[in-house]
Amino acid sequence: MTKTEKIYPEHIRADGGTQPRAKINREVYRDYAERMQAGDEFPAITVYFDGKDYWLTDGFHRFNAHMIARPSEPLECTIRQGTVEDAQWHSYGVNKTHGLRRTNEDKKRAVRSALTHWKAVELSNVKIAAHCGVDEKTVRRYRRQMSASSEIPKTQIRTVKRGKSTYQQDTTNIGKSRKRANRRKPSRHMAGRVNNPTRVPVPAEPMTALSLPHDPAMGARTLIEVFDADYLRALAAELTAHLKGLDR
Repeated sequence: MTKTEKIYPEHIRADGGTQPRAKINREVYRDYAERMQAGDEFPAITVYFDGKDYWLTDGFHRFNAHMIARPSEPLECTIRQGTVEDAQWHSYGVNKTHGLRRTNEDKKRAVRSALTHWKAVELSNVKIAAHCGVDEKTVRRYRRQMSASSEIPKTQIRTVKRGKSTYQQDTTNIGKSRKRANRRKPSRHMAGRVNNPTRVPVPAEPMTALSLPHDPAMGARTLIEVFDADYLRALAAELTAHLKGLDR
């Protein structure tokens, strides 16, 4: 629920970690201030109200300009209900379609901040990228870097939605190369086709923990997203052989 009303600037807080840019551009807000003094009207800024404080999330350049041009006057605000954490999360997605064009540093700040926010814990890279207005590869790269430096947990359990199904998925190893086809231990169906089977030490296979939905179509889509084509072909061959054995 949102509403718009005028609030005096001394009641608006800009110190809650809700500034989405790498830095404020002084030339921009001074230019805005000159235009305000000349009578130009600007869109309302956005704030989150937690019952006590108004947290600024969108419009830092406009707010700074107002403090120069009209410091004693209230300014138009779009008010949303929520905590400072809600305000922070919202700030990571502002300016992707309006305002001063974001720099690469602005995008970096938004993505890195989003990855440390509690709301991102159960979100996929795709959803975080959509919220921040960046490519999924960008989120994946920073997640990898921040996991390596222990800025965020290395194990990521996130909620995944496929159609009408919702389930938990461990995405820790998604994106890692998998060369499983040449190292797989023969199944009992494959062993029957080997002339002289020999027991040799089998290296430990890398594992990817998955929670598959009971809907076969949704389960298949999950596997397609997680594993590469070679592994999927080998898996299909194994399943086919297994099912043929059950029919005998």
